[in-house]
Amino acid sequence: TPAPAPTEQPGGTPATPAPAPTEQPGGTPATPTPAPAGTSTSSAAGPSANVTPLTPTQPAETPDNQKEDQQRPEGTGTAESTGQPVETGNWRLPEEAGEQVLPVFLDNERLTVSGEPVATGNVQEMKDTSTVLKLKDGAVIVTVACAEQKITAGVADTVAVANAVLTPEQMELVNSGETIEVRIDVKDISGKVPQQDKRVIENGIDEYKKEVPELTLGMYVDISMFMKIGGGSWNAVTATDEPIEVVVGIPEELQIEGREFYIVRAHDGEYTLLRDTDDASDTITVSTNLFSCYAIAYVETGETGVGAGHKCGLCHICPTFLGICYFIWLLIVVLLALIICFSVRRRKGREEKIS
Repeated sequence: TPAPAPTEQPGGTPATPAPAPTEQPGGTPATPTPAPAGTSTSSAAGPSANVTPLTPTQPAETPDNQKEDQQRPEGTGTAESTGQPVETGNWRLPEEAGEQVLPVFLDNERLTVSGEPVATGNVQEMKDTSTVLKLKDGAVIVTVACAEQKITAGVADTVAVANAVLTPEQMELVNSGETIEVRIDVKDISGKVPQQDKRVIENGIDEYKKEVPELTLGMYVDISMFMKIGGGSWNAVTATDEPIEVVVGIPEELQIEGREFYIVRAHDGEYTLLRDTDDASDTITVSTNLFSCYAIAYVETGETGVGAGHKCGLCHICPTFLGICYFIWLLIVVLLALIICFSVRRRKGREEKIS
């Protein structure tokens, strides 16, 4: 059947003719289905892709499933074309999910908050913890996820994480009402550590034994970061412009009295020794801007003197000798000196009486 001739709109401009319907097998014309009201489309998913917004109970894509497939530069936040509908818009309702919400402000292209820094994660017996940084109608959701219960982790300053990851353009997106998610995944990979990273960390431990004698490998940990804008795909973030403080809980099997812990990082074939900056015996806090393979290492400080030169667990200021605080040794020396002086004076007194 010939297509109808184009009709003219008012003003003499010919209207664009509608495309003729295609036929299905059997000769029945296919009727195009209109998109439901309120849905949106994404060019990354192809022309006219119908999109159904997610509800808070529907699972989103997990970064672990896409980690090996992501090849884009970090921080792009671009939706990957997977042939599946890509959710868009601010579909997540953080308040209903029970996450802590922190009002923030945009000042000179940086997020700021009144009061002390707010940590996210490192909560015992919780797999995922999140903090929502609320900026007008937009938000930055920072989540710390631990794949196994024996691993706990967190970030000391949630706002600092957002400032380290987001670009000024992405800050403006949030200020305009967009939601951006930042996710940090921490998991034990001791049984499946990549061979290249394993060699780098083992070489690093051997090298750092010159500085820290008897440095011993404890376990391998993967610390990865991902980001997505709105309903786009997760993109790996392997580096940030500014370092952030990551807190890693020490598994119970490694928590033995007299141990001092370190982190050895492998990134792009290079190793780095990171020292613990907190005083807690069950956590390690390090400042890092690279996210890849890490290892928890330790030295036995005990009574063997191996840890001589490291801070003691009593005052956290001085080094130790034979596992004993220097202030204790100083007190012992002073007491011995007083005893000697008292004995000498007493002996001289006796001699004077005899003479």
